Amino acid sequence: GSASPQTCLASLKAQAHPDPTAQWVLGLCLFWGPVISAGLEADPESSVSWFRRAAAQGHAGAQFSLGLCYDLGRGVERDAALAVEWYRRAAEQGHAGAQNNLGFCFRDGTGVGKDLRVSAEWFARAAEQRLASAQNNLGICYRDGIGVEKDVSRAVELFRSAAEQGHGFALDNLKWMSV
Repeated sequence: GSASPQTCLASLKAQAHPDPTAQWVLGLCLFWGPVISAGLEADPESSVSWFRRAAAQGHAGAQFSLGLCYDLGRGVERDAALAVEWYRRAAEQGHAGAQNNLGFCFRDGTGVGKDLRVSAEWFARAAEQRLASAQNNLGICYRDGIGVEKDVSRAVELFRSAAEQGHGFALDNLKWMSV
C-alpha cells in the first residue's frame, strides 16, 4: 500500500535538516494540509518555521512562501512590509510568483510606497517568464496606461499569451476588448 501522510511527513522531516528544498516542501505540506493529502492537517505556524529555515539559506520558493504567509497573515501576524521584504528577496532571484506579487504591492501601495511604474516593471519581469497571471496584469497596465504608456496592441498580445495558457481573466479581457 501507499504510505500515510504522517509517514511521508516523518520522512520529509528526516531529510529536511540539511536540505532547504526539503524544508520548503515540508513547509508547503504543513501550510496546505488536506489540500495536498487527505488526512494531513494544516499547521501554518510550523510551516512558517520550515519556510524560515529554507529562506535563510536563500531558497527562493521558501522566501516567496514566507512572503505569502506575511501577506495573508497565515501562521504569523499579517505584516505587509515583511511580505514585501520576502517577496523582494525571492523576486531578485527570478521567482516569477514573487515578482507578480510585488507588482500588486507597488500598484496598491501595500507594504511599500505606491509606484505604478515599478509595479508594471515587476509584472513585466514575471510576464517575461510566461507567468500567465503576470501577462494578464501587465496587459491591464498597457490597456489602461497604468505605469506604462498606453499600448492596446501590446495589451492584446499579452492577453492572448495568457489566454493560450488557460488564464480565464485574460480570455475575458480579450472578449471585452472585442478582439
